[in-house]
Amino acid sequence: CFNLNTSHQPLTEVYREVDKLPEVKKSFVGSGIRYDMLLNDKATNEEKMSHKEYMEELITRHVSGRLTVAPEHTSDKVLKIMRKPSFNYFKKFTSIFNNINNKHNLNQQLIPYFISSHPASTEEEMAELAYETKQLNFNLEQIQDFTPTPMTVATVIYYSGYHPYTLEPIFTAKTKREKENQRMYFFWYKRDMRNKISHRLKQLKLFKLEQELFKKKH
Repeated sequence: CFNLNTSHQPLTEVYREVDKLPEVKKSFVGSGIRYDMLLNDKATNEEKMSHKEYMEELITRHVSGRLTVAPEHTSDKVLKIMRKPSFNYFKKFTSIFNNINNKHNLNQQLIPYFISSHPASTEEEMAELAYETKQLNFNLEQIQDFTPTPMTVATVIYYSGYHPYTLEPIFTAKTKREKENQRMYFFWYKRDMRNKISHRLKQLKLFKLEQELFKKKH
């Protein structure tokens, strides 16, 4: 929205005021970062400057070693139903996070949170998630299976099988096998999962994804 003021200057000032308190040795932010707002293309130049200043302040002074963020999926199709921003924003934030860490010789981790079996997520989307996160050098830890939540579009789709606004049929993994098949892609890096995932991708005729996910580095 053009009317949304995304300046982070007031929040940056709050962080600095907290750190001035004699009783506070260090203040940390564990999660809840809206990186899509920090990378808002529609922001004014003044807002963009505040975003840059905030990210520098956050990453250099308020991360206890690990910062959790929630891209939730890599597929824009799934993210649209979640009403979440494109995964490209997370990629940009990851790059900024790594650059600031390198600049200040910090050894900090970004921990992304993802969901499997969300409406519109198929095994192909999950295999692509595995590939995308592999490219970013993430071995996922923070993961969850989709749980219907009242008053959400996703829950309406889960129970009805249709998008309530477009009446388009939407697939949702519901059975134990379907959910397990989606969840396993999170753990492509584990030896006991590799053969199972490789076999499943071949069954689904997703040969290119199988080759990309498991190709050896030379």
